[in-house]
Amino acid sequence: MIVGVLRETATRERRVALTPEGVRRLRDAGIRVIVEAGAGRAAGFAEVDYRVAGAAIAADPGGVVADCDVLAWVKPTKHDLRSMDRRPGLILIGFQDPLHRSGQIDELRALGVESVAFELFSGDSGELDALSAMSRIAGSVAYLAARRLVPRTVRRPVRSLILGSGRAGLAAIAAAAACGAEPPVVLGRRDDQRRAADDQGPNIFHCAAEIGPAQVLEQIHAAKPDLVFCAAVRRGQRAPVLVDRTGLDALGDGAVVVDLTAKAGGNCSATVADATVVLDNGVVVTHRSNYPARRPAPASRAYSAAVAASILRLAADGRPW
Repeated sequence: MIVGVLRETATRERRVALTPEGVRRLRDAGIRVIVEAGAGRAAGFAEVDYRVAGAAIAADPGGVVADCDVLAWVKPTKHDLRSMDRRPGLILIGFQDPLHRSGQIDELRALGVESVAFELFSGDSGELDALSAMSRIAGSVAYLAARRLVPRTVRRPVRSLILGSGRAGLAAIAAAAACGAEPPVVLGRRDDQRRAADDQGPNIFHCAAEIGPAQVLEQIHAAKPDLVFCAAVRRGQRAPVLVDRTGLDALGDGAVVVDLTAKAGGNCSATVADATVVLDNGVVVTHRSNYPARRPAPASRAYSAAVAASILRLAADGRPW
């Protein structure tokens, strides 16, 4: 088996699918690796480190795609794989954006190219679960980024409302505690998530079997948050709208909504993907699709571990999940 790694082409993406340590792990198992020149540079991994780890270096993406059986990426490449020379039965491993790219994925499958989407892996898949690893980093980075948008006129500890108690929501709770914020109000769907939330820091956890705009509006009126953190989405599904226009109107001038779910439709009705907008009532709504790219080295290490584990599983069992 030969694994290929491309330099990422998505805007502002600084991660890399395999670090030199990930390459070494695959090489130790007898798997060859080809890395496009400069693939790890933005994450701080030098080409010489890949060579020392045992990777071959290709000068361009075509040289990677033409020679590999498995192609690993963080985000779908902008290169047109349909027109590139490639081996039969090519497998693509990484985030595939299946909600928006289903047509392209089907078209590639018709050409004999199979796509393995990390978005659809179970949250219980352990080392293979790249989405959980990235969500933890995204939650911390996004909370801190949103906190910097809260007006400096807010002199007291910041009040937060966190929607969703998955990996990103738990990371936001921990970030709030580290910043000395007021214990955030957290809305979750399962009572068993309360303990996990408590482990991250003080919070006020509310459990509801179903969470909708009415429940969120109630908490906005009660908590008067400066920051609303949106991370309520199930894997592979569209995100429910939880902060509608009524909820936005109830927030105060200068309140910040950070929405991690924009690619899945958004928890906030005013979210614009990869943009920060200021509404007519002074509420700021912000989103960035690749928050983990702000910490490219640790994010790449965590992502690479999942990629390597998936490829080793593929080599051993014929499927990586």
